[in-house]
Amino acid sequence: MRNTLLCTVGTSLFAGNLKALSENRHPDPPENSSELINVYKSGDWKKLAKEILKINDPTKRIYGAEINTIEEVRKKNWLSLENLIFLVSDTYDGKNTGKVLTEFFKIRTDIKLKNLEYAVIEELQDKKPKDFKTHGLRNLVRKIGEYIQRFGGVDNIAIDATGGYKAQIAIAVVIGQALNIPVYYKHEFFSELIDFPPLPVSLDYEILGKNSDILTDFERGESFSDGELGKFDESLRVFLTEIEVNNEILYELSPIGQIYLTGFRLRNPKPVELVVSEDRRVLSFGDDHHYPNNFKEFVTKLWVENRWIKFIHTVSYHGQKSIKGISFKVKQGENEYQLIGTFKEKDFGARFRLRLPDENLTTLIWAADKLNQKYR
Repeated sequence: MRNTLLCTVGTSLFAGNLKALSENRHPDPPENSSELINVYKSGDWKKLAKEILKINDPTKRIYGAEINTIEEVRKKNWLSLENLIFLVSDTYDGKNTGKVLTEFFKIRTDIKLKNLEYAVIEELQDKKPKDFKTHGLRNLVRKIGEYIQRFGGVDNIAIDATGGYKAQIAIAVVIGQALNIPVYYKHEFFSELIDFPPLPVSLDYEILGKNSDILTDFERGESFSDGELGKFDESLRVFLTEIEVNNEILYELSPIGQIYLTGFRLRNPKPVELVVSEDRRVLSFGDDHHYPNNFKEFVTKLWVENRWIKFIHTVSYHGQKSIKGISFKVKQGENEYQLIGTFKEKDFGARFRLRLPDENLTTLIWAADKLNQKYR
């Protein structure tokens, strides 16, 4: 049974309700309107939560979209609500809404929560649209991924995507579709929840294996021009977004690209095939003149620190210009997939193949992603 609800949060409690109440334009003012207005203006969020709770019906509009939806979701027989997380925008009202919501559910004695908190999604704000697009939404994906891992995986999670920016809600829905997590939404004029059930779709993670190095760079916040990228896999374009800097078009990782990477890691936190090798061959090297400086030390370091690597051997290093440094990729040979690494010092590069006890495609992709994150 699912036990964790991740909620995207907007400012309907403040802008759509309390502010409207203070301006005498709320469509359904409660009996304690004057008290609510006074506490709202004072900024005492704990007291405000207590005052809201005096309105006995949490389905009333004055409670705001987030509380309304949570009340509906709690009725579902597949949810045993133990962990409640609010994902709020990086704005003044967003942070304060998070404070009020957490205070409200702290005093709800009828709900036995083990974990209750709000998380500010950095750069998820409307003052700088470019930062919102390229960083804020990606940070939302990362944060959702962190909570999924923290609370035991996708089978324990449900997402309430009622509150927040439209793009924020859309990203939450896509995450649910990609990871088989149910997503719920409640419009203020609807009496029931709308659910977005997971779709029977799958993502092609072979793209990650072939491009793990450059995707690692993108995920770290780097951007590249066409000239810097050179000839690259066209299938990557769907994961990138264009930005203009000093009249030049640069590419950065898009929110969809972040979902792609996060989705793979959540589905494959550690493949069971990636086990410690019981047949590790001691590394040996031939003529030192055939390798860059520090190459042997680096390869030995890989072998020592990752005991699931069975053996490493060098392969052809033709095409020196294409070797740009330390990288790991999955390449398709004539009859098999291969995990290939590169190393370069000054103008001299080398390639090597890493051999694993089990070399199925998912394991090799996982290994390439892990190694790029650690050593690239």
